[in-house]
Amino acid sequence: MNYKQHKSKGYGIIIAAVAVTIAVMLCGMISGLVLAVRQRQENAAFNDSSKQMAGYLLRDSAVELKSTMSALRLCNEVEPAEDLSRTGLVHAVRAEAALECHTDDWADSRAKEQFLNDISTVLHTYTPEQTMQMSDMLYEYSSKFCAWVTDGTEFEYNGELIPASDGDTDASVTEDDIKAATETVKTALNADKAEYVGDYGGHIEFNVERDGNSGYAVVCGNKIIEFAFVRGEATETDTEQAKQIALQTASACGYDGLEVKWCETTGKSISVIMCRSYDGAMACDDSAIAVIHGGKTVAFTAGGCDNEHKDIPSHKKTERQAHKALKSETDDGRLVVRTMDGKERICYEYRYELDDGVHYVYVCAESGKQIEVK
Repeated sequence: MNYKQHKSKGYGIIIAAVAVTIAVMLCGMISGLVLAVRQRQENAAFNDSSKQMAGYLLRDSAVELKSTMSALRLCNEVEPAEDLSRTGLVHAVRAEAALECHTDDWADSRAKEQFLNDISTVLHTYTPEQTMQMSDMLYEYSSKFCAWVTDGTEFEYNGELIPASDGDTDASVTEDDIKAATETVKTALNADKAEYVGDYGGHIEFNVERDGNSGYAVVCGNKIIEFAFVRGEATETDTEQAKQIALQTASACGYDGLEVKWCETTGKSISVIMCRSYDGAMACDDSAIAVIHGGKTVAFTAGGCDNEHKDIPSHKKTERQAHKALKSETDDGRLVVRTMDGKERICYEYRYELDDGVHYVYVCAESGKQIEVK
């Protein structure tokens, strides 16, 4: 494996645990088929029928992702590119969840999982101009992924969608760095074993073990940017307890000062979404996610929670004034920071639980008008 090119190498043990949460958080929708598959998995009844269901979802998502990225190649304006990016993101996240549920071979799935993770990052965080420029490459790898799903064609991916910057490429890891990172992993995760695997662009990866459960961890600098362990049988965890465990995990991994935005319960696992707050406005686009199972954090990703927000405009409208822009009633809005078209926007976020899933309405805290519904 080429560690210099391999940007992010999450195993399947983190993907499905986080994928449903990401889909709900970013898109406000997720297929009922994914939920059905995951519920069966949580109940230890993940049988051949469930894998077949996941396979159908994986095939459908791969075909739709390829089609959406093909259409992106025709875009020459921001608005249609944004719409296609949102649609593609839904298919990529659905494919992530389905892939983890469909296969037991984590090692063989790593390239596919990294591709889905990276294309999700591109579609969510890159500007429409950037995605239009990358459209040929996005289509190329989506086509290769679809070919693997439908025909079993070999699929290779080494982080080409998000190449390491020059600074990352030149980063050298010393024996002292590896030793320090090993101690960080053992201490922060209470791991029984941390075995060095390799490094890429200043990132150091370990195979880890805790209480007999295997997993992996990635260290960058003095922080653990992601880790995951295989989940065993466990009783349900209380939501308030899960919040505290998640914040403690984030702090142990090097991320202090985060606040809980919301939680998502799936079976016996609770995904806790955390981010930074700026004068009461939560930077919800840059979230860390911790998955709590049986009173322990079994998966964590720091996301962009360390990104700085310096140009946040002040809000001019009260929540009551913003509330008037809603078509139907819901709970009071939460003040959040969003990055839209490359600019910082301050909004009130309203959450709706409809019959097809969770949706969000964003009302500009400067103008008092709706600026996004998803």
